[in-house]
This record gives sequence, structure tokens and C-alpha cells, in this order.
Amino acid sequence: MTPSRDWGSYEGVIYWDNNATTPLAPEVYEAMEPFLKERFFNPSAGYGCARHVREAVEEARAAVAALLGAFPSEIVFTSGGTEASNMAFRQMAGGQEGG
Repeated sequence: MTPSRDWGSYEGVIYWDNNATTPLAPEVYEAMEPFLKERFFNPSAGYGCARHVREAVEEARAAVAALLGAFPSEIVFTSGGTEASNMAFRQMAGGQEGG
């Protein structure tokens, strides 16, 4: 089945390309919505609104760490699969030149 031309319905479509992108679960969208609409500040910046976003990122890092039984310092958020894969490859290479 194909989506309608106006992109209005995907009913009955089986999506097989989760390697490229994955639809958000409703609870994930709900948690992220404030940061997509209102709290879109750069968490690395030093101004007040950005610091609040940085605090939210650190709370999320601590929550993920608790779920995994890890330390927050062991949790790294990346922008996507390529960045995550490259980070893993660099870690496996152990800093070896040409690794």
C-alpha cells in the first residue's frame, strides 16, 4: 500500500526502513514537545534559558543511567546513528593511529 498523495494516511502501510528513521512513540513525542516548540535553546550556551535545557539533558542522562545501572558520565547522547557508530569505532580503535 502507498500513502495518499496528500500524506494524510499511512493506514495499512508496513514501514521497513527503521534504519533510516523511526516514528516517535506518543509518549516520546509528549516528553519532547516542549523542547521542539518552546525550549529549543542550545544546552551548551551560557544564558539562562539554555542552562535550564542543559539541566533537563542532565536529568535525562541520569534517568537513562539509572535504567541501565550505569553512571551518568557513561551515557552519551548523539545526534544519530552515524555519529554513534563513529564513536563506537573510535572507542574500539582505542586511539590507535589508522585504527
